[in-house]
Amino acid sequence: MKKYVMLFTFTIISAIMIITVGNFYKQSLIQVSLIKVSPITAENSISCNNGRVERAQTKNVYAPVKAVIKEVSVKPGDKVRRGQTLMTILPVQESDASSGQSDQTYQDLLDSYEGAAGGFSSGIPSSLFPSSSTAEEPSGETEQKITSPSDGTVTSVFLGEQEYADPGKPVIAIAVSSEIQVRLSVNETQISDIKIGQKAVVTGAGFKNAYTGKVTYISSEAQQLYTSTGQETVVEVLVNIENPGADIKPGFTAKAKIILSESSDVLVAPYEAVRADESGREYVFKLEGKKAVKTPVVTKEEFETGFEIVSGLRKGDEIVANPDVVSDGAFVIPQRNQEVAVNG
Repeated sequence: MKKYVMLFTFTIISAIMIITVGNFYKQSLIQVSLIKVSPITAENSISCNNGRVERAQTKNVYAPVKAVIKEVSVKPGDKVRRGQTLMTILPVQESDASSGQSDQTYQDLLDSYEGAAGGFSSGIPSSLFPSSSTAEEPSGETEQKITSPSDGTVTSVFLGEQEYADPGKPVIAIAVSSEIQVRLSVNETQISDIKIGQKAVVTGAGFKNAYTGKVTYISSEAQQLYTSTGQETVVEVLVNIENPGADIKPGFTAKAKIILSESSDVLVAPYEAVRADESGREYVFKLEGKKAVKTPVVTKEEFETGFEIVSGLRKGDEIVANPDVVSDGAFVIPQRNQEVAVNG
C-alpha cells in the first residue's frame, strides 16, 4: 500500500515540476512578429497634395479691338462649333479709353451705332467711331461678332453685357478636348527627380476613383507659393489623366503620387527589421526552427516600404519585425497572426 502511495505522490510532484518548469520556460521565450519575405514590385514616388483638376486643352478667346459687349450668346457648359457666334461687340476708338471716356455708358454707344446705321448725324461725336485715318473721322464700323476658333465646350465667360473688353484680356475660355489634367506645385527639393512621361496616380476628396496619368509638362521657372506655414519655392507640373470618368471634374482639388522608379520581383525587408552592427554590416533576425538567428544581408535600393535585399534572404524566409527584443539564437514564440505583408 505504501508503495502505491509513494508512486502516486512522486507522480503528482513530477507533474507539478513539469508544469512549473514548462511555464517558466514558456515565459522565458520572446514573442515576436514575423514578416514573410516575398518578391514584389517596389516603387519610389513623390507625393503632391496641392493639385487642382482642370481642362487639358483650353483656348482663350479675345476681342479683336477695344469694345463694349453688346450681347453674350453662350454660357459656361455650352457646346459650340467652330465659327459659332460667342459675343457681339461694339468697337470703340483707342482715344476713348486713353482720354478718360471709359465711363461712357453702353446705351450711349448703342444709340450712336444705331444712328450710324442710317448715316452719320452731326450730333454724334466722331470720337465714338474707329477710323483708319484720323481720330475725328468715323470709320463707319458697326457691331462685330466674336466667334469660336474651334469646336469645344465653353468653360468660362469672363465679361458680361455692357462691360468693356480689352484685346489683351480673354473674354471667353473654350475647352477644345475632353482631356483632363492636374496642375501641381512641386517643391524645389523634389523637382530634379521628376521627368516627362513618368507615371502618376491621382486621387481626391471629390471623386471616388483613383486615376492614372503621366507627367506632360514641367515649368522651366520656379515661383513662390505662400501657404499657411510660410513661403515655399515650387515648380509647376502638369499630369494628364488617362481615361477620366464622370466623377472627376475641373476645379476639384487633387493629390498626385508621381512614380519615380519601379522594380519588379525584388525582395524587400521593412526598414524596422534591418539593423547594422558596429562595423556597419547589416543584418536581420531570421526564424530557423524556434530560434531567431542573426543573418547578414546586403541591401541596395531604398523603397517606400523598405530596403531591397540582394543577398542573405530567399523567397519565403520569415524575419523578425521587432529585432530589438531578441538576440542571436534566442528561442522565440512566433506571432504569425500578426504577420505583416510587404507590399510595394
